[in-house]
Amino acid sequence: MNYPTPQYAKVNGIRIAYEATGGGFPLLMLHGFPRTHRTWEKVAPLLTQRFTLITPDRRGYGDSDRGSAPDTYDNATMASDMLGVVDHLGIGDFMVIGHDKGMPTARRVAADNAVRVKGAVLLDGMPEGANVPRGRDTSGRAWYMDFFRQRGVAEQLMGQNPRLFFSLFLERNPHLTAEEHDFYASMFSRRGSVDAVLADYRAGLEVDGQHWRAQAEAGAKMSVPVLALWGGRGPTANSPVLDAWRQVADDVRGEVVEDSAHYVQEEQPEFVAGRILAFADELGLK
Repeated sequence: MNYPTPQYAKVNGIRIAYEATGGGFPLLMLHGFPRTHRTWEKVAPLLTQRFTLITPDRRGYGDSDRGSAPDTYDNATMASDMLGVVDHLGIGDFMVIGHDKGMPTARRVAADNAVRVKGAVLLDGMPEGANVPRGRDTSGRAWYMDFFRQRGVAEQLMGQNPRLFFSLFLERNPHLTAEEHDFYASMFSRRGSVDAVLADYRAGLEVDGQHWRAQAEAGAKMSVPVLALWGGRGPTANSPVLDAWRQVADDVRGEVVEDSAHYVQEEQPEFVAGRILAFADELGLK
C-alpha cells in the first residue's frame, strides 16, 4: 500500500509523525492498538469538508519514534505529545477523538485543556474512575492484558516473531483487507514496536488508572462535552457506557453503533461520521 510521506513534529524530545488534511475546525484523531493513524481512512473523507483532520501516530506507533523510556508512555506524556502536535501546527481551539488506547489519551487531552478542547468523541471504551459494574469477560479475548504485564517474558515471546504475534489481534477483524492486515503487521514488526506496545499497556494498567481514580475520589469531572459511541457487538456492548461517562464528565451524550464490533470507525464509518458532524453542529463549531 502506498501512503503519503508523513510530516513530523518534534515534541518532548521525539518525532511524532502526523498528517493534516481537509479544511475547517481542527479535529485531533487518536488511534489505538493494533493500529496507526490509518485507522481513520474510511471515516476521514466524510469529515474533511467540515474539519481539518490532524491524525498523528502516537508515541511508539506507526512512523513515530520508538525507543523512549518505558515511563514515557503514561497518559500524561502521551497527551502532552498530542498537544505538542497541535501547537506545532499553530492551532488554538480543537476537538479530539480517540479510539481504544487512543481514547484515554483523548480524554486526558480534553480534561487537561478544557479551555481549548471544545468537544471529545470517545469510541468504544469505558472510563477509568467510574464506579459501574463490569461483566467478567468469559470469551478469553482479554488474555493479553495479564500477559503484557509479565516483564521479561512478554518481551521474549513477542520478540521472537512479532508479525505472527500481532497478527493474532489483526485476525480478529475480518473487515480488514489482506493489504490492511499486511500493513499493520509490518508496522508492528518494526524494531522497538514490541517494547512500545508493552510500555503503553503497562502504563495504562499500572499508572494511568491511579490518576483517574484519584480524580474521581476528589469529585473532579471533565467539563468538555462528550460524545460516546460504542459497538453493538464490541467489548462494551453490554456495559452501562453512558452511566459510566456521566460519572466522570458533566456533559455526555451517545449511543450504540449497531452492526459493529470494536472498530466502529472502520466498520460503520458513515454512522460515526454522521454523529460527529451532528455533535459539531450541536456545539456550534465553525
